[in-house]
Amino acid sequence: MQKWNASLCTAGEEPKHFERKGRHSVLQRTKKGILALGIAVFAFSSVPSLSALAAPSEQDDILVFSEDGGMVSQEEQTVEIVVEDNLKGDSRAKGQQVVDYASQFIGRPYRYGGLSLLHGSDCSGFLVGVFGHFGISLPHSSGAIRSVGTSVGSLENALPGDILAYSGHVGIYLGEGRMLSALNSRSGVTIESATYKPIKSIRRLF
Repeated sequence: MQKWNASLCTAGEEPKHFERKGRHSVLQRTKKGILALGIAVFAFSSVPSLSALAAPSEQDDILVFSEDGGMVSQEEQTVEIVVEDNLKGDSRAKGQQVVDYASQFIGRPYRYGGLSLLHGSDCSGFLVGVFGHFGISLPHSSGAIRSVGTSVGSLENALPGDILAYSGHVGIYLGEGRMLSALNSRSGVTIESATYKPIKSIRRLF
């Protein structure tokens, strides 16, 4: 009988021992889980959002590439406007203001149907942009521009800033027998002889 009681006591103590061990294991796993969760929350909160990573900051330079894959420098992406947008003085003075403004865009690209002085225009689009800067509205058509303003007759009477109209082309007279225009896709905005082909009309807008 005493042996049976001892066995019973031993048997009775073992579940208590196992029960204490079981509670200890659960507690350890709970502590580890809480610790892991805390680390994960801290790591997530320290990483910027995906939208913040994708969006450039105000200080970042925006990279611009040309059609042939070359990088366009920051200086070439903008042009400094060095003249006012109000024409002043007589026809000669006003014409020179137009010439000064238009000459800033020498070297800019030609683009058929384009109207951008910076990124590409055709011959009539170039005049639309230049004269539009001074509040003068022109049609986007070389044929229609041939009849705007007043005729000044021959090239001998032309002043800088007058419009030279050709068959299928228009440009701005620079004086001294030179003409500025968005010539073609090879040359872009460039200076050419005013008589590079027969002049159909010379127009003055002011």
